[in-house]
Amino acid sequence: MLKIDRLESGAVTVLRLEGDIDEDGMNQLRLALTYCLQDQRCRLVVNLESVNFVSYMGLGVLVERLRQARACNGDLKLTGINVYTDRLFRMAGVSKVFEIYKTENQAIQTYREAA
Repeated sequence: MLKIDRLESGAVTVLRLEGDIDEDGMNQLRLALTYCLQDQRCRLVVNLESVNFVSYMGLGVLVERLRQARACNGDLKLTGINVYTDRLFRMAGVSKVFEIYKTENQAIQTYREAA
């Protein structure tokens, strides 16, 4: 079961995830990101610090929503990636597609600096 907390930090929406992004978690993540985009919250930070496992399909959801966020002049930045998730991103060839930060605050700050 994936737990998702949604927080607003000015114009930035942060999703803090806890659990696994498996088949069920992937669907929850897809919905959470869809709701953000429907609310015109296109500056997104996804905190994966408490995520142990990301499936390839879960990775696909992130890539799909990244494109949608960029299409509405936003972005989807990641933070808190563990060694296994980093390896998955590199093997799938998407590690250079995402902006990845060590901390949530660093990712949020990059939006503020760009404004």
